[in-house]
Amino acid sequence: MRRHRLRHQRRDRLLGLLGMALLVGAATLATAPIAGAQEPTGQIRLGHLSPTTPGVDITLSGPEGPSSVDQRIASGAAYGAVTGYLKLVPGRYTISMRPAGSDPNAEAPLAAGLQVAAGTAQSLLFFDNGSGGSVRGELVNDDLSVPTAADGKVRLVQGADGLPPLQALAVDGPKLATDLAYGTVTDYATVAAKTWDVRLSAGGQTLAGQLPVGGGSVNTVVVTRDTAGKLAVKPLADVAGLPVGIPANPTPSVQQPSGAPEAAAPAAPAAPKPPAAKPAPQQQIPIGGVPAGAGATAGGGPGVLPILLALAGAPLLVFSMSSMSAARRRSSG
Repeated sequence: MRRHRLRHQRRDRLLGLLGMALLVGAATLATAPIAGAQEPTGQIRLGHLSPTTPGVDITLSGPEGPSSVDQRIASGAAYGAVTGYLKLVPGRYTISMRPAGSDPNAEAPLAAGLQVAAGTAQSLLFFDNGSGGSVRGELVNDDLSVPTAADGKVRLVQGADGLPPLQALAVDGPKLATDLAYGTVTDYATVAAKTWDVRLSAGGQTLAGQLPVGGGSVNTVVVTRDTAGKLAVKPLADVAGLPVGIPANPTPSVQQPSGAPEAAAPAAPAAPKPPAAKPAPQQQIPIGGVPAGAGATAGGGPGVLPILLALAGAPLLVFSMSSMSAARRRSSG
């Protein structure tokens, strides 16, 4: 009889411990932060503006620590290529550039370290103006705060080597650059939201073109040289803003997706066609580059697992406590 009672007591203790463990696990999961759900990130993009460097494969390693990973973010990126923004958790990273098609484990001829802080945006640009004409990485802070809906922000990156300092003018507007040397970046200029006529000149070369500036947009214009050595530009919409020509407070209307042909008017007896869904905006990638990968993916809440653990643990704990109380009453009786 005594042996039978001891077995029941041991069983009740084990059930009690198991129930307590399940409840503790449920509480831990319910209160633990969700990886990636609310983790702050910083943004980084890369620009290949070294005309003496052929196409490269670009690899990102980091953040430093046990969770460090390697990922290829561009393959065969040529002069003039700029990646889209990468969203990265804060930490220190290493950017490695190898000749296109190289073994990803081979030593990288070009490498640069950078620190990513939460809530920041940066551009790491590679130029040919290092010591002795070597390749140099320039880390530039990007201000992605948007202006009013009636304005846009514009800045220039001078990536055209071998030319006299660059002059850039928005016709009937501000000077965007004065005596801008290769390897330098202007401050942001705030201009009215519209399509601007822009003129660039360097030495005997002149380039005229149009630059659409949307309301509330942030724009970077990368100046390079084409295969013939002539001035060329690559406009990047860092923050897209409103399409050019759309007023800041438009009256409600159906807008066609960008680049889509206008829908033909329906016949009188037919119902009008529903508007086509507008595609999600994509980061503009200049020729020679590839879209960059994404960083951490936001997750949902803790899910149903804590609830299931709690439902399983509570009855076991209650049963165990009840059994032990009954046993104590029987023994005392």
